Amino acid sequence: MNFESFIQYELEIAERDKPVTVLQDASGNAGCGVGATVWDAGLVLAKYLEWQTINGSLDLANKTVLELGAGTGIVGLALAKMQPKSTIVLTDKAELIPLLQRNIELNGALNAKAQCLDWNTDSTDVEPDVILVSDGIFASDLHQPLADVLQRVAGTKTRVLLAYETRVFSDEVNFFALWSRDFTFHDIKPADQHPVMRSEDIFVFEGRRKSTLGA
Repeated sequence: MNFESFIQYELEIAERDKPVTVLQDASGNAGCGVGATVWDAGLVLAKYLEWQTINGSLDLANKTVLELGAGTGIVGLALAKMQPKSTIVLTDKAELIPLLQRNIELNGALNAKAQCLDWNTDSTDVEPDVILVSDGIFASDLHQPLADVLQRVAGTKTRVLLAYETRVFSDEVNFFALWSRDFTFHDIKPADQHPVMRSEDIFVFEGRRKSTLGA
């Protein structure tokens, strides 16, 4: 992949000397699709993870994190920098893997790796403690594949963190109806998110697989 037309985006991380730096195809000329740009919901999720790390409520030492639809990788790479003893697996479609690998190299993220994962067909041998999804429900044709892949890859103790910018409420309700078949979830209140990097149009949810006790 030729990165000459790509531009850099930097996200400052509290208590770290260097920001997270990713290349993005803001012009769309590289033909990688919308996943090759930084989305606001990803920034909100990254900063929520930063806030949890700073206040001591998030410790991912020796834990594995799987990011679905990682795009530029900015969320997972931010977490890799904040939680250096964790293992971060950045996944997306095949055409975005070169960009993810390049951004891993840019940040010297030795605890991160890129892996192809198609929501329609693929699974993974990764057993994640945490799954990250940012703006994975912006189009209605993604709802069923996302619900399906979460059902395939989440374990009984996996924590799912999903952030999205609201666009068409009726469509988003349909996704949550699909997700609720196998998961329970709740929203993260604005007061519990990053004090600055949050938005009334961006929501963060936490979900877990439903218990099978008594089934």
